[in-house]
Amino acid sequence: MEIPQVEHPVRDFAERHHMQTGEHLAREVLPIRAVSLANIMITAGYASLGDDILADPAVGLLLNMIHRNFSLADGAILSFATECGQMAEVAARASVESSVNIAYIVLGDPPDRLRAYFDHYFATVEKQVNTWNAGIGALSAAEADAHRKAAAQRKESNAVLRAVIEGSGKPATERWPRTIEERFKALGNAINYRTIYARMSSEVHGDAEETLRYLIGKLASEAQFEAMALETVWTTRLYVHYAVSWFVRASIMYALRYGLTDAAQRLDLEFKAVEAEMAEISKHIGASV
Repeated sequence: MEIPQVEHPVRDFAERHHMQTGEHLAREVLPIRAVSLANIMITAGYASLGDDILADPAVGLLLNMIHRNFSLADGAILSFATECGQMAEVAARASVESSVNIAYIVLGDPPDRLRAYFDHYFATVEKQVNTWNAGIGALSAAEADAHRKAAAQRKESNAVLRAVIEGSGKPATERWPRTIEERFKALGNAINYRTIYARMSSEVHGDAEETLRYLIGKLASEAQFEAMALETVWTTRLYVHYAVSWFVRASIMYALRYGLTDAAQRLDLEFKAVEAEMAEISKHIGASV
């Protein structure tokens, strides 16, 4: 395939998000370029695939998952560049999980694992609806009636989607890993789950870590408080680059699965550059990760 060019990634990023260019974007040119190039190259690569590969029912759906994930990774960069640190962490974590899902699917038999991915979703929704119905009894009659109708609609829509999928292919031969930890392990990255990914959950779950850091910082000297605040910024920047690294990694795995070797080789250069930048960022954080 012909390698698409990304000549002005920062300008394109600014135009995409209706903002002005400047130092706040220029210093993030690496992650901006990496996610943009991965998205463009995978999309162009898909357009070049032959009918034999396009016969794989997973290839187009995985492309859709990559496009959805691009919005998350791109959004994490945007949030960080516009000083929305908490939002950057939330988007970065969501992007990492999406990338892990994509990588896990393409690592095995894509149609089979995609079917398992769908089946897991259907089972999860069914469980949620059952729990929903179980809690209706404590409501007033009018409220209970409204919730029963809503739960019934949710159950029906889930059944319709399930019927479509069950009628379009063979049942999955393996279950979808119940936890993200299992998917990390399957990809040979169990240690990443226990370290950086676990830390990325702070803002998502609203846990006490940053409040405790704020408390300790306020009890310390002003210089120590400023140092802790700066470390928080560097940590968030690390999380964003980690999300970009995973996005590019998942894109490479997709490219290799479907014979887009030129794209995979070009993106490997971006992946290595992002990984090297992560090592530099880690030097500004208390303990290197």
